[in-house]
Amino acid sequence: MRATLVAYSLCLARYLCITSVRDITESGENDMRKRIHIDESGDPVLNDDCYVICAVINDENDLDHDSALLREIRNKHGVGKELKSSKVGSNLKRRKDICESLGQLRARFVVMIIMKSRLHKNGGFRFKSSTYKHCQRRLFEKIYKGISQVIVVVDTHGSQDFMDSFAPYINKHFQQDLFSSREIKYSTPIESELLQVADFVGGTVRRFMEKQEDSSAFDTLKPALGMVHVWPRAKEDPHIDVDTSIEDQLVFRHCTHAAEEVLAREKDRVLAETLQYLLYSVGDEDDGFIYGDALLEHLKNEGLIELNKDKGWLRSNVIAKLRNNGALISASRDGYKIPSSVSDLEKFVGFVAQKTMPYLKKVNDMRESIYVGLAGKYDMLDCEVGLKDLMAPMRAGKID
Repeated sequence: MRATLVAYSLCLARYLCITSVRDITESGENDMRKRIHIDESGDPVLNDDCYVICAVINDENDLDHDSALLREIRNKHGVGKELKSSKVGSNLKRRKDICESLGQLRARFVVMIIMKSRLHKNGGFRFKSSTYKHCQRRLFEKIYKGISQVIVVVDTHGSQDFMDSFAPYINKHFQQDLFSSREIKYSTPIESELLQVADFVGGTVRRFMEKQEDSSAFDTLKPALGMVHVWPRAKEDPHIDVDTSIEDQLVFRHCTHAAEEVLAREKDRVLAETLQYLLYSVGDEDDGFIYGDALLEHLKNEGLIELNKDKGWLRSNVIAKLRNNGALISASRDGYKIPSSVSDLEKFVGFVAQKTMPYLKKVNDMRESIYVGLAGKYDMLDCEVGLKDLMAPMRAGKID
């Protein structure tokens, strides 16, 4: 698997730490055409502590305003033709003043932060790329999937993996229809000036998260921050309000790690491809579940299974085997997924209970009728001791 940076990308939701000052994709803002400028800060492969991606989101009607204001900001702060975080460096007062000026832009910023230093500390991921794929696709789904008319501009100076994987990912997962228009452009910060804002905001957030400086510059940016996503999240993250529980973070980390352990040793191509698809693909629903039909279609398109295979076959011969091999897979009426939150686990338990409890009740009712009718001389559950023990609370009237 290539270490792609945006494959199955940019969107985080429940399981990542979210500071939401203003949700960019709330109703009322989706109808207008958007322009999104994206840049990186840090390196996803080298030994930086932190890797940041910043998306600067504008209404098309605001582009001229913000471009003109950015030129004024550059002149005011004497940064020359290009505003770059690295040029300001450790001059915190200057950085804070520039951030205050950037807060006047009409754009809003969405920032994703991967704390690489925490991955090893927390046990890490067998496939390091999966961390980036998961976090990025979640963030990107959040800022992109809810917008039907959009042009995404990516800095050509970004990493080659970012460049190589960006367009294929978008084309695969966010296909156009009659009511949508999505376009990807590659540009330089001189040609597309708002890339400079993405560079500076991303760099400012990274310096703060790496504790190179205090929070004053970051705090100045807060009014313009639509979302800030941190993965893996830690309780000690300063000055970042969160609405995602530590339990959700732990569920995601544990279930993803378990799936990757299975994937690392899985030799069966069908099982491996299915598990990889569950790990890295955007779900059919908002909660990330992937329909069985979508899994079957993918396996058939890959030429791995015959066209006559159905969901019953998938459940018995693929999902069941993956679970037996150690993969933790939730199921619901919406399909399958690798659990990423307590809610996913509870949804799975509820789904199983909804199917299982009526059957157990029918068995128990029949057992009681037979047992009483035969004067206690025969217990039909004796042939399945495990099931008999499991149903003991039901026989005792403790479960309706």
